[in-house]
Amino acid sequence: MSTRPASGGRLTVALVVLGLLALLVWRTMEPGKFQQLTWLLLAFFAFRVLLGWRRAR
Repeated sequence: MSTRPASGGRLTVALVVLGLLALLVWRTMEPGKFQQLTWLLLAFFAFRVLLGWRRAR
């Protein structure tokens, strides 16, 4: 697995970490404002990861 900025390896690791965090949010937080805000922040970070990967390609 290459760790160059434009490599798929870093993209995969970043998205897996964000996915695990999303799973933890779903399993541990009660539904409500804070859970929705956390989902929104995780989606924002995933979007930024994908944009950075796309830009570096």
